[in-house]
Amino acid sequence: MNSALEKSLFVSLFLIFVVFQAVSKEVKWEELPSIPDKEGFAGMFAGVSNGALLVGGGANFPDKRPWEGGEKVWYEEIFFMESKKTGWVLSAQKLPQPLAYSVSGSYNDKVWVIGGNDAQGHTSLVISLTYRNGEVVLENDYPQLPVPLASMTGTIVNGVFYVLGGQKTPTGLAEAKFYFLDLKKKRSEMKWEEGPQFPGEARIQAVAASHKEAFYIFSGFGLFKNADESLGRTLLKDAYKFTPGDLPNQGTWKKLEDLPRGVAAAPSPAFSLGGDHILIAGGLDEKTLLHTDPASHPGFLDKMLAYNTNAEEWVEMGDMPEGTSRVTAPSTYWEGYWVVPNGEKGPGVRSPKVMALKTQNPFGWANWTTLGAYLACMLGIGFYFSKRENTTTEYFLAGKRIPWWAAGLSIYGTQLSAITFMAVPVIVYATNWRLAVGSFMILAIVPLIIKYYLPFFRRLNITTAYQYLELRFDIRVRLLGSLTFILLQLARMGVVLYLPAIAISSVTNMDIFLCIAIMGVFSTIYTVMGGMEAVIWTDVIQVVVLLGGALLSIFIAIANIDGGFSTVIEVGMEFEKFKLIDWSWDYTQLVFWVAIIGFFFLNLIPYSSDQVVIQRYLTVKDEKEAEKSLWTNGLITIPGIFLFFGLGTVLFVYYLTNPEKIGSANPEELLPYYIVAELPIGIAGLVIAGIFAASMSSLDSSMNSIATAYITDIHKYIKPGLKDREYLKLAKTITIIMGVFGTLTAVWIAATEVGFIFDLFQKLLGMIGGCLAGVFILAIFSQRANSLGVIIGTLSGAGITFLVSKFTDVNGYLYGAIGVLSCVIIGFLISLIFPNSKSQPQGLTFKSIIKK
Repeated sequence: MNSALEKSLFVSLFLIFVVFQAVSKEVKWEELPSIPDKEGFAGMFAGVSNGALLVGGGANFPDKRPWEGGEKVWYEEIFFMESKKTGWVLSAQKLPQPLAYSVSGSYNDKVWVIGGNDAQGHTSLVISLTYRNGEVVLENDYPQLPVPLASMTGTIVNGVFYVLGGQKTPTGLAEAKFYFLDLKKKRSEMKWEEGPQFPGEARIQAVAASHKEAFYIFSGFGLFKNADESLGRTLLKDAYKFTPGDLPNQGTWKKLEDLPRGVAAAPSPAFSLGGDHILIAGGLDEKTLLHTDPASHPGFLDKMLAYNTNAEEWVEMGDMPEGTSRVTAPSTYWEGYWVVPNGEKGPGVRSPKVMALKTQNPFGWANWTTLGAYLACMLGIGFYFSKRENTTTEYFLAGKRIPWWAAGLSIYGTQLSAITFMAVPVIVYATNWRLAVGSFMILAIVPLIIKYYLPFFRRLNITTAYQYLELRFDIRVRLLGSLTFILLQLARMGVVLYLPAIAISSVTNMDIFLCIAIMGVFSTIYTVMGGMEAVIWTDVIQVVVLLGGALLSIFIAIANIDGGFSTVIEVGMEFEKFKLIDWSWDYTQLVFWVAIIGFFFLNLIPYSSDQVVIQRYLTVKDEKEAEKSLWTNGLITIPGIFLFFGLGTVLFVYYLTNPEKIGSANPEELLPYYIVAELPIGIAGLVIAGIFAASMSSLDSSMNSIATAYITDIHKYIKPGLKDREYLKLAKTITIIMGVFGTLTAVWIAATEVGFIFDLFQKLLGMIGGCLAGVFILAIFSQRANSLGVIIGTLSGAGITFLVSKFTDVNGYLYGAIGVLSCVIIGFLISLIFPNSKSQPQGLTFKSIIKK
């Protein structure tokens, strides 16, 4: 590599690595705009509709404190807030009656409010509120609660509103009934039903939670009658989990470990944080319950307690900001915050403040600096190579001067997309190492590619793999291969930007559209400027950063696990995380034979028929260098397997043995969240930049390879004889168009959520693309295969694969094998039946290689 380039890359990477600092990352509270009322309210409702935060109702003592003889007043006002900047607006719509101490939740862009009370008593009211264009629309023609209830607890789980406990009357004892209303049904079909019997004591003011499709209930007050018929309270510390069954009225209750202290009347529902935590903010504990003088009351509990649903244990999560603890307040999730509006800060004393718990770690200026430096480095590489991209050979094949080791890393990098980088540890985190068995099959593929495929790609002086298909068969087969490749790349470009952008934007708080735009624009610029040479060298840096980031993530996680590496092994063995082989014959599962056969063909497909990969074989100076590049890619896959699979296992043990650590609730965000939350600032930015780069690598490879395939296979067929500079100019134009197309497609998917269309399109085209590997097998290994046979074989193989995927339970990892083998068998048989179709086997099959 040029010494100037080496120096510039070294300096860039050095600057990137030194910009870091270690900081404490913890749960953070913020104060949102206060409700426009001097006193504030207890027992409000809260929810989100069409992006707006809605609160309302509640009760307070507006004139005097209760111990001074003040009278309690209930309210019917509704407030909404579109954003923190606009603040609260009083809605013209009011509640049907003054209302407080109900339960509320958000579902299907409606805020549901159930039960509660006013000065006259308790109600069975059920209403919904919808925010539209500055107005709140109220609907109340829903089935009423079976009985009037207030001070109960409840929340929504998978569209079903569960309600438990409460009182029928202000002086009545607590209830133990468990009711539910299925909000997914049509309004005419909705009805309240009674769920399985609650195994705990009847209670009021318990804390509910919805987490991982289950309903939780914590603490609360048991009630009893004193001798004078007044009500006494018993603080409860028990906890329960209800797992719904196939039908809403089915399911099972499970008693959980008792809380270390009572948390009655804490904001409800409790906050679902990350993949494993339910956090309870404050509440009323034994000490505050026994404080009888309201005038000197010290305030409610300000400590936070969390239940780790994975480790099944309680952990302390620190303190709330001084003076912000609340009881009898609702909570709701809005724009990355768990919001707690108002509530009681002491007996009879309300607060108009709105507190919010931020659920994302700040990305930080150092991380943004690192990310910016990385992206600038990518542009610098494109600018550096732009000076010599003066011919199509330079632009498409990097002048055939790429070192073998860089080409090998680039092959590995282009196969290692951001989706793969994030997905593999998550799969291992959730399951085990069975996927690794198939990953080793790359070592079985490399010798086959080197011996039987590489000679044709190198010795025939071709630019695309599909040129060989024309030499072996005819132009129709070449066009079929090239057009299929181009369409498949078009179908995947938006998706490979969109999916990583979701995770990146979530953990960095970057707007998803800005995230997509950065990846799309930067990759387009450096690819247009530097061509394949820029693509390969950015791949090299990407691989180094991602592998280094994975290794660093493992070291930091192990360092924070009590017992270190030995604990990882011990816990991993206990939970069967290292399971590699399943000897079952079940073809619907990833058992041993499915992994071996499936991954053999899944690796064979890209290495034998995908222009994105094959183009890299052609960027080195000769066949020997190409062989080295393939072996480099194959051998680096081995430590890569241990890194990424090991990272998944280590993260599982890390979060299991550190129950106070909060991970991401979304599986695809697990690794990015860990990186931002636990890696040193700056280094975290570098690894996130590596995920950016992996997405950009998928896009830049598609852009350059589409331009290569179109110019070489199609445009030169349509308009032969143009000057090379004209082809080069058109290639750069197509690269820009493809970059814009991929970026806009990702934006469209993000804006309209039509990703399923592209998933289906990719699936259908992938079946045809997978069958192309069968075409190359017929071309190289069959003397009798002809053009008609391979065309019919390709289409038939795709059709058979589609039917298998649609109407059978065959494991998806076998689809590649089914497509390839059906294409080969049918293509060979058709060639025998119609032997006169175009075929040119002389010198273009494996026999010519053997002779040499």
